[in-house]
Amino acid sequence: MAGNNINLKLLQTFLLAAEHGSFRRAAEESNRSPSAVSMQIRDLEEQVGMSLFIRTPQRANLTPEGRILYEQVRRAMADVQMGLQRLSEVAAQRRGHVKIACAPTLASTRLGNILATFKLRYPRSVVDVRETPPAGALTLLQEQEVELYIGPEIPNLTEFQFEPILQDRLAACVPADFDHGAQELTLAELSHFPLIMLDRQTAIRTLIDRIVAEGSIRLNIQYEVQNAYTAIALASAGLGVAIVPSIAIPMLPSAEFRVVPISDAAAMRAVGILTARGYVHNSYSEQLIELIRTEMRKP
Repeated sequence: MAGNNINLKLLQTFLLAAEHGSFRRAAEESNRSPSAVSMQIRDLEEQVGMSLFIRTPQRANLTPEGRILYEQVRRAMADVQMGLQRLSEVAAQRRGHVKIACAPTLASTRLGNILATFKLRYPRSVVDVRETPPAGALTLLQEQEVELYIGPEIPNLTEFQFEPILQDRLAACVPADFDHGAQELTLAELSHFPLIMLDRQTAIRTLIDRIVAEGSIRLNIQYEVQNAYTAIALASAGLGVAIVPSIAIPMLPSAEFRVVPISDAAAMRAVGILTARGYVHNSYSEQLIELIRTEMRKP
């Protein structure tokens, strides 16, 4: 039987004719002429190599072979319809539900205002947030557990698309005991101070390690922490100079130190939105992305 490439439209016409027992009724249901329906049934019969209907002036009754095909096609079409209904339900849930991931520093500083504004605009929306460093975000995006990631750029990615929104320079939180009044500092100059650094799980530390390796700089690291807020708090206690991204500065607990920009040309990173290539966003996630763009560009 040469039926491997049967057109789906032929099967749909066959189902209509079988269910109504009439080519004329099938034509009315599908907005086609009876002759067009008859031709499609004939095409299908030629493809399967047997008659499917016993034709009379009043009726079109299924042959035994036609009934076998009808039962199989009816079940298959019902399964397809059920699958489409399930997809429709999932799409309806997605329309008001957005899942995102965010770098911890951004989650602690910028994200709150963004989500508060979004909730005011779209009261029925629900946003799930996962805090994670960049490496963890890639897995979440690949498995579609989140729709987008807000954080620093990750170089050399082909399966993902990064949209830069702002440039984030490194800054030093310098307590009074270590403050000589410099308006800016290099990492080489900072190597003379006891330093409070983010650990090697963070994108900032990866950036700093690359700069000091290229410049053969040896840093005097006294404390390593996971969170920028912790580094800022330790600097506020006078334990050393903390190196953090400028975007973390709104976390300042008090004016216990001075913030000094780090002037090395490479001491800067792009921060923006990372998405999986080809992912189709729903209207809510598109609106959230637009809001992220607008709010993150503000000083």
